[in-house]
Amino acid sequence: MTIRRTLLVTLLAFGVSIATLMTVLSYSRARAALSSEIRLNLETQALTLMQQVEAMLFERVKDVQGWRRLDLMQEVRVGDVDKRLARFLDDIKTAYAGVYTDLFCVENGRVVAASDAAAIGRPLTLPPAWLHFAVDGSVLGLSRPQRRAGGGVAFLVADLPDAFGDGSPGRLAAALNWNEVVGLLDRAVADSGRDALLLDAQGAVLAASAGAGDTPAWPLPAGLHGVTDQVGDDGARTLLGFARARAHRGLPDLGWTLLVRTPERSAFAAVHALLWTLVALLAVTALGAVVLALAISARGARPLQALAAYTRDIGQDIDTPARAIGGITEIRQLCDAFNRMVDDLRRSRAHLVRASKLAAVGEMAAKLAHEVRTPLGIIRSSAQLIRRQDRLDDTGREMMGFMVNECDRINALVTSLLESARPREPVFEREDVNAIVARVLELAQGRAGERQVELAFNAARGLPAVDADRDQLVQVLQNVVVNAIQQVGPGGHVRLTTTREDAMVRLDIEDDGPGIPAERREAVFEPFVSFRAGGIGLGLPVVREIVQAHGGTIGIDDSALGGARFRIHLPLARGD
Repeated sequence: MTIRRTLLVTLLAFGVSIATLMTVLSYSRARAALSSEIRLNLETQALTLMQQVEAMLFERVKDVQGWRRLDLMQEVRVGDVDKRLARFLDDIKTAYAGVYTDLFCVENGRVVAASDAAAIGRPLTLPPAWLHFAVDGSVLGLSRPQRRAGGGVAFLVADLPDAFGDGSPGRLAAALNWNEVVGLLDRAVADSGRDALLLDAQGAVLAASAGAGDTPAWPLPAGLHGVTDQVGDDGARTLLGFARARAHRGLPDLGWTLLVRTPERSAFAAVHALLWTLVALLAVTALGAVVLALAISARGARPLQALAAYTRDIGQDIDTPARAIGGITEIRQLCDAFNRMVDDLRRSRAHLVRASKLAAVGEMAAKLAHEVRTPLGIIRSSAQLIRRQDRLDDTGREMMGFMVNECDRINALVTSLLESARPREPVFEREDVNAIVARVLELAQGRAGERQVELAFNAARGLPAVDADRDQLVQVLQNVVVNAIQQVGPGGHVRLTTTREDAMVRLDIEDDGPGIPAERREAVFEPFVSFRAGGIGLGLPVVREIVQAHGGTIGIDDSALGGARFRIHLPLARGD
């Protein structure tokens, strides 16, 4: 397959697949989000409407319960001769405009007082009680709501208490305007495409919003509240939010259910419109991808072919002269990057050659250092013998002393070279760190006295032993302590502290010298890096190598004394 065809297919596949994936993800995310929102809204609306119906009924019950206790109700005993009770009932009807259609006081089936004067004296048969409410020691009855085209009613009836005996002089009946409940449902679902229905415990409709019909299309769902999906006989899916009545303040559990339903098609109309919009965008994107892929493949094929040829030539001979390939900006940048990579490879090759040479030189230096120690020891011994000769004058003895000192200095340098080239493996034994620190301080006391430096040791009590090589730890601490002594001036202080930290022992070596800048702290552990006059930079690299061989760590930070602090962590056991 040619590069142009490859580019064309790749660009088309990439562009169309990404556009398709984005379309699917956008639609699925939007649908999922809208579905969750719709379900939550349906459930919330059903719960709110059910609470409003319960609150409305509770208010009416409290109204009737309060009125029946009024002293004015005793007028029923005398037939309301002065019509005060009738006027009172008429005032209530007017004050609660639209809430009550009529109010009656009935005695032995005859209306004694009523909000409508024309009803007084007429017989009245009240419908049987459907639900009973026990409120404040009395029982009220509610008849089943009578749904009529002109407006439904439900009678709320309570026996009047007898202020002068144990009987009841009559009954108070309030005809509730059931259209108040219907209006509540209508207002809740107005212009939303939803229906609201209030059902009794058997699923019969008590109230319904306009257009909801007389009966629900499905059986009552299980549960106190939630959302369910229902499929009708025509296969149409409907979302149904429901909430069941519960005991409300003084009201018992009515067993009623409030349904809010909406056809899934209308609920997801916005998502369907979004889908068609996304499909149109996908088609436009695919067409644009085709045009763009043709242009890019035609323009990018030739310089890519030239670049491929260039890479083949470089693969055969890395010293092939650099080439400049034209074309679009990205191709030129790719060619420039490739040329820089080739230059880096050439430099890396040169660095590798130099590194190999340095490695060989280092190995040779280690061997030479080993060989130097034998003749150096002979020279030192000879100088010591000559220095003991009686015939040697003071100048000769002084010169022999210089030779011995210089031999010691050269031997120390050779020892550092050998230790950095081939440090020996540690021999682990259980060692007391405090004892090792005390030994190091004894060895360093003489040098500290010469420079008037005070050494201090804060030893942790009960410090457990560690797995360590005693000689190597002495070498580590002696190296760090001597460095600290050399850094501080006369009157300076060097302090060593041991502490236990979980499964580790911590050693702090602090001084009040000039300290080590943060940017140099890592460099001091590199070989042949020294910031002290006369130093060769091999001590601290050996220190870190020994500490790491013990499974520990070493670091540098600021000391509380004002100088540098070397902090060493050693595990109690090698397994740690």
